[in-house]
Amino acid sequence: MSWHLTHDQLHRYATHTADDVTAMSAEAHLTHCTHCRDRLPTDEAWLEHSWANLLDVVDRPRPSPLERLLGTLGLREGTAKLLAATPALYRAWLVAMVIVLATTLILAHEIPRGTLLFSFTVPVIPLAGVALAYGRGVDPAHSLASVTPWAGPRLLLLRTCAVLAPALTLCTVASALMPSVATAYEAVFWLLPALAMVAGCLILGRWLHLSVAGGVIGGGWLLLMAMFALMEGADPFQLFSPLAQAGWATALALLAAIVALRMRTA
Repeated sequence: MSWHLTHDQLHRYATHTADDVTAMSAEAHLTHCTHCRDRLPTDEAWLEHSWANLLDVVDRPRPSPLERLLGTLGLREGTAKLLAATPALYRAWLVAMVIVLATTLILAHEIPRGTLLFSFTVPVIPLAGVALAYGRGVDPAHSLASVTPWAGPRLLLLRTCAVLAPALTLCTVASALMPSVATAYEAVFWLLPALAMVAGCLILGRWLHLSVAGGVIGGGWLLLMAMFALMEGADPFQLFSPLAQAGWATALALLAAIVALRMRTA
């Protein structure tokens, strides 16, 4: 090092009285100069207090509010921490879900075909959340979570439950606010198709990336909707008729059994 900071420069830097240019220059110099770092006046009490606080945070990390809430519901600390460490895309999906539900609900009240739009949008919302809840590329902490004992199907199931809880709640509330909804059945007409698609996504995710599996299932739902809309004399709402609901229930039971078998053998 061909030059060193003067005593006055070190004093002004340590007491935060140096101008911005001098402070930035001093910081850049101190990064590489051991001699000047040793001459820098320090507050030993402040350093000890700062290190103690840092070690307290590192050695005894405090749980987040969500972790504490999950703990009060009876979940173990490790399980609560894995659920709380949700991907950033999952949080973005929650915001997007509220916006989509609010928009389609307003359209259902304002335009003639708004009810149809709402009816075919709601079942896809839980599927979109599941597709963004787990996997490499959507979860920044996936490489860390993948080496835990909960990695794989177990963590996928946990994340799926974390997605379905808010999704089913908000979708049900939005459906209850639809025009001419008078019974509980009319508020959950979308539930069986939505759960069947989620189960299908979980099964297909064994061979495909979960987001790709969600896209395939969602694309199939849109194709099915388009077929009913283009068929002469066909009513798209037949996909939610009692007979169709029986078919959705049967498909859900079969798919759920396959998912459960996969979890047991994982």
